[in-house]
Amino acid sequence: MEIESALIGLVVASLVLIVTGFPVAFALGVTAMVYLVANDFPLTIAVQEAALSLSSFTMLAIPLFMLSGMLMNAGKITDRIFEFANMVVGRIPGGLGHVNVMASLIFAGMSGSVLADVAGLGSMEIKAMRDKGYDEDFAVGVTLGSSAIGPILPPSIPMVMFGVISEVSIAGLFLGGVLPGVLIALTLMIYVYWVGKRRGYYRSERFPWRTVLIAFIVALPPLLTPFIIVGGMTLGIFSPTEAATVAVFYALLLAVVVYRDLTWRALFDVFRQVVVATSKLLFIIAMALLFGWALTVGQMPQQLAMYLGDVFSSTWAFLLVVNIVLLILGAIIENAVLLLILAPMLVPIAEQNFGIDPIHFGVVMVFNIMIGQYTPPIGLSLFVIRDITGMSLGRISKAVAPFLIPLIASLFVMTYFPWVVLWLPRTLGF
Repeated sequence: MEIESALIGLVVASLVLIVTGFPVAFALGVTAMVYLVANDFPLTIAVQEAALSLSSFTMLAIPLFMLSGMLMNAGKITDRIFEFANMVVGRIPGGLGHVNVMASLIFAGMSGSVLADVAGLGSMEIKAMRDKGYDEDFAVGVTLGSSAIGPILPPSIPMVMFGVISEVSIAGLFLGGVLPGVLIALTLMIYVYWVGKRRGYYRSERFPWRTVLIAFIVALPPLLTPFIIVGGMTLGIFSPTEAATVAVFYALLLAVVVYRDLTWRALFDVFRQVVVATSKLLFIIAMALLFGWALTVGQMPQQLAMYLGDVFSSTWAFLLVVNIVLLILGAIIENAVLLLILAPMLVPIAEQNFGIDPIHFGVVMVFNIMIGQYTPPIGLSLFVIRDITGMSLGRISKAVAPFLIPLIASLFVMTYFPWVVLWLPRTLGF
């Protein structure tokens, strides 16, 4: 069965508009409505579909997890994380590069976002590395590379989005991201060790055990965040949305009561940023799901499933092509949009045609798409680092390029060794 030419035109037109700078939500919404009108669907149906797409209770988890991450940032919790990480791994060759990776590993368990990691830890990490004589390009590269852990470890905003639109267990996805998150950190640290050894970068002195213990006690409350969230969901104490609410109240407790670093002015600023970011994201989600509904009406997912089933006879070939295509598209299309459009189409194909577990496929797909955060021209993290450092986008892109090697290596390990993703969810009954 051939895919309808109008549907191909719909996808191509939306991509062209996005790449040429047209606002993403409007590019998706306008092309979807043009297709529906051309096929005699009343626009009232498009409005209803867009509205209903946001009616999921679980969708509330997205702004709530965003809020908890921003509260952690505003409460200067990142400072304590960085200090503790420095005491634990600062002496390894590569010094502050390892501290950078470990701080991101810890903060990922609180923010669930690439941009929160880059914005929260980035300026402090890069300044510390500059002051100790590290090459600025290396500092920028490791900061960006380590932030890839953010959307993989729970709580993860992209995992919530994937779970909602693909109807996959969010708790299972959270658990599936734990070992891959550790894997990413280890591959990055191997590369940092190799570079640090060759260049003789600064290493911190050995700290007394008493000092390390005090730093651990100070950092312990935020370290407990992922255990509270995932533990509560795994034990059935609360749903993903309720877990996000718990995360917000816990972040407020730490920032206002425990550490007392969050002012009323900063709190108001966080609320304003979350409202703006949420409004933009939910509008994009609504338009992306409307776009996906238009494709479904035209039976593109079904036709694509038949086509891929005929072309690919093996699971490894299908996964290879999906990975390559997503890596390319992630460089030119905004990551959330790519996830929203492709996940509902690819998950049924992966599960029904090739027997791939949806939790495994979800973790692989989310991480693959998130690598696009570091590739021009669309990678948002590049723009955040540009604002922090004042470096050109070209130089930042070159700085992060070597760190894409361990990231892509980790991607292919979790792709072709499913147990890396599935061991923990299966052990806990997902």
